[in-house]
Amino acid sequence: MNKYIGRAKSILSLTLFCAVLLLTACGGNQVPVEPTIAATPTVEVDLPKITSVQSDRNEVPRYESIELTLQIDAEYSNPYDAREVVLEGVFTSPEGTDMIVPGFWDGEAAWKIRFTPSSEGTWTYAVSVRDDRGVSLPSLGEFSVTPSDLHGWILPGNSFNAAYSGHYLVYHDGTPFYGVGHCDALNILIDGFDVEEGVRLFDTMKAANENYVVWWPLYTNSPVTSSYDDYSVGNMKVIDSVVKDAEKEDIFLIFTIWDHPQLRDDNHPTWDTGNWSRNGFSKLSSLEDFFISDEAWAWQENIYRYLIARWGYSPAIGMWQTVSEINGTNSLDQTDPWHAKVNAYFVENDPYRHPTTASGSGEVDWPEGHAVMDAPQVHLYEWNEDAIGAALHTAEWTSRMWDLTERPNWIGEFGTTGNTYYPELFHHSIWSALASGAAMTPAEWNSGGAWGRMTPEMNADISRLAQFVSDLPLAEWNPSKLQITSSDAEVRAWGLAGEVGGLFWAQDFSLEGRPIDEVRSAMPARRDVRLEVQGITAGSYTIHPYDTWQGVDLETFDVECKADASCAIALPDFTSDMAFKIIRK
Repeated sequence: MNKYIGRAKSILSLTLFCAVLLLTACGGNQVPVEPTIAATPTVEVDLPKITSVQSDRNEVPRYESIELTLQIDAEYSNPYDAREVVLEGVFTSPEGTDMIVPGFWDGEAAWKIRFTPSSEGTWTYAVSVRDDRGVSLPSLGEFSVTPSDLHGWILPGNSFNAAYSGHYLVYHDGTPFYGVGHCDALNILIDGFDVEEGVRLFDTMKAANENYVVWWPLYTNSPVTSSYDDYSVGNMKVIDSVVKDAEKEDIFLIFTIWDHPQLRDDNHPTWDTGNWSRNGFSKLSSLEDFFISDEAWAWQENIYRYLIARWGYSPAIGMWQTVSEINGTNSLDQTDPWHAKVNAYFVENDPYRHPTTASGSGEVDWPEGHAVMDAPQVHLYEWNEDAIGAALHTAEWTSRMWDLTERPNWIGEFGTTGNTYYPELFHHSIWSALASGAAMTPAEWNSGGAWGRMTPEMNADISRLAQFVSDLPLAEWNPSKLQITSSDAEVRAWGLAGEVGGLFWAQDFSLEGRPIDEVRSAMPARRDVRLEVQGITAGSYTIHPYDTWQGVDLETFDVECKADASCAIALPDFTSDMAFKIIRK
């Protein structure tokens, strides 16, 4: 209302009131005056509205998802720009805990919110939309969550229970988890996909007892393949299908945001030309400005928010890999600040807090990056044609990350071209990683061609390791590294143990550095090997030997460990290597 009109009405009211007083004072007929309350003029605010909400189901098993499809009345020119329009839902658990979940435009006809509940009972939600005019009134609803045998997404052990080790992962409900998998980054659909069978690679992985795979979805199916501000519907539907099938098959995706070729051009000082020209962000800014400009960051926030909204709901998202081999990008002097900024976005905005990870290239140490990400990793490719020495190389890098911080660490890529040194190099790498403190098996690089694929022998090998760790609650045990010496100068071992239990792995390294044919034909049997193990809590233990090449549990034996003394363990005869569980009696 015009302030001057309001003022004129006030003067008129005062004049009438004075006239009545004057008449009364002069003895005229008294006019009774009823007190009145003037109506306050209101201005109708034209806020955005939610005009329709449809849920795909009103009852959902724990750790399965619910999808809301919405129609909104809002003012915006680009549904992918959160500076113009934002849809979000507040989901409240039966215990009263709120989770703020972003919504997204599906690229075709509707807005959606996907949500996965973590506890049983009645959940409520309030969804709202915001544009430049303000925030809509909330649209309310509820749904019931029933029991299930699912375990949810993964997280560091000490995020579930402060007494658990942060070096290992657990499922959201606390069930033990050890990552067993490999890297099929470039083409996760290499073995095909159909509606009936889903991602055929996942079937092979399940048969080998694998539970994770490293994937670069934006390498082949990027939402921003042609534009930074108009996402590819076809590519997003492919990612939808992969994520849904991974969830169905209990496969965790190491979901990579930026693979290094996307952020590299022909001006990189040491690497070959990348794929920056095929990145939609190249239509917004130069590659140099991508890492520093405010507008480029605003659109990065938009795509990160979208990834979280559309796929973060799924327990199949094992980790967000914010960037793979960052030194292969043009980030250069912006490497650490840009990575920290991206990492912080996912930490602060992912309601499920999927762990973050990132890497440098082969044998590159990156302590500044490891200090901020949830799951430090390195890539290893320098093996010097040494299948036996791969164990030491892997263990040294794994131990370095273990010592740096109490977080899950892993070898995010490793391997060699061809299969000449497989399965031995593969075998000694995955077992030494386990024994030296990795939270997941090293991820062997697969892309076909010279780099090959996982062979039947490698699948059998990794399956045997999966069998060994399947009943080990490593996070709950909260182990420390053991110091192990051997009576045999050509046998070494790595291990970890807590008060309740642990493990160690012993390796004959007498043929370290020798040709692979000699390794296969001349590996001797080891007899009467005795280990002195420091770091085991005093008490009685049962040792469970395991043949890592046959996948067979051998005869157990007992040992007594005393305080302030090393624990003597006499090993059964073995060839090549053997793994052992340490279980307190």
